[in-house]
Amino acid sequence: MYATLLRHMCLAFLFSLGMAGCSRHPQVTVRNNSGVTITNVVISGSGFSEKLSDIVPGGSDRAAVRPTADSGLRIAFDAKGTRHNPPEDGYLEASPHYRVTATVAADFSVKVESSIEP
Repeated sequence: MYATLLRHMCLAFLFSLGMAGCSRHPQVTVRNNSGVTITNVVISGSGFSEKLSDIVPGGSDRAAVRPTADSGLRIAFDAKGTRHNPPEDGYLEASPHYRVTATVAADFSVKVESSIEP
């Protein structure tokens, strides 16, 4: 009886450790297709602002965000000595199922795509 209880407790603990790595917040990925490194990358929306790492051409960075309400996505970054602040775009909610990808193009415009995953 004690061994069974101990085994169940161990399994529950291991399961909770595995779940700790899963985000319970929307995920935003920024992809850099511009051909130059983008720096000082900041993503923001309703109730959140996250600084990302510098992103090399062809690279990406991701962050779990915590919007306080339905939100668009703003992205700002530096490239070739200029600060770029494209208009807010996209849509996300405070749901762990939202996945948002913002892709920076060669002309430094940004295309935002949102999806919902189960």
